[in-house]
Amino acid sequence: MSIRKPVIRKPKVPKIKKPLISKRKRIVKKSPSLSLGRVKTKITPKKPVLHKKTTTKTALGTCYVEKNCKGVIARKVTKAQCKSQGGKSWKKSGGTCEKL
Repeated sequence: MSIRKPVIRKPKVPKIKKPLISKRKRIVKKSPSLSLGRVKTKITPKKPVLHKKTTTKTALGTCYVEKNCKGVIARKVTKAQCKSQGGKSWKKSGGTCEKL
């Protein structure tokens, strides 16, 4: 007679089954309705409305010595700044020549 080696069985590990994707979407906790009386509505204080200040941009242009926009004095200046510097004409970027 031959002697057999004893066999030690491995412990069974239970398989975890996930629900199908279509069923997984349906499993959502339902929020309690207000009619049940369990949920109290939160009263939040209203925040003060902040009004943004709208600033108007002054047009910048080029200041010229002569009346027909010849001879540059300064660039990127306003019409008033050009007049104070002694300019005779002023031209807005992409605009027409203006006499001062």
